[in-house]
Amino acid sequence: MTLILLFLLVFVVGPLIFRAMTQRQPSKGQMLFLAVFALVSVGAALAIRYGWARPLDADMLMAGVSIVLIWLGWIGVMAFVTQALRHAYPDQAVRRWTAVLGAIGTTIPWFGLAWASFLVP
Repeated sequence: MTLILLFLLVFVVGPLIFRAMTQRQPSKGQMLFLAVFALVSVGAALAIRYGWARPLDADMLMAGVSIVLIWLGWIGVMAFVTQALRHAYPDQAVRRWTAVLGAIGTTIPWFGLAWASFLVP
């Protein structure tokens, strides 16, 4: 059941978050927002991982929050790169391809989680 929920989260919510982040035309303000978003997400995940009083295996909620924050940072980095490419190459084909590849890229962590789940008996 957990893998099904993760599947829906990664394959539905992830591309929607990416689309929301890349909907507007690239600008310096948006690029700054995306960079700060990615850094804050990963920084918060690392603070939880290394600053939490108990080990993460003892507190699965904090482990899950940390993983989601790292994933959001991943989406933020992909949105940043997408907007940088769109700014450098303002072509409709580049806009289409970056949207497709970015939405697919948000799902990459699913394959790591699924593979790890299949390896553990």
